[in-house]
Amino acid sequence: MKLSRAFTLIEPGPVVLVTTRHAQAINIMTISWTMVLDWTPRFALMTGEWNYSYPALRKSRECVLAIPGAD
Repeated sequence: MKLSRAFTLIEPGPVVLVTTRHAQAINIMTISWTMVLDWTPRFALMTGEWNYSYPALRKSRECVLAIPGAD
């Protein structure tokens, strides 16, 4: 296996759809790294300024997470 793909053996978590809204723009991004923070409904996800959803997440601090079924 190529080293650039080896990380897939470490983190096989599900793909999560993250929906955000900024002004009138609605965006859905796919993300494959998430983490439950504790026993309250708090999640961590990784994104940054390179992502279209980043300004919406920073401003509203809200999003909708959806985990698609395996089928």
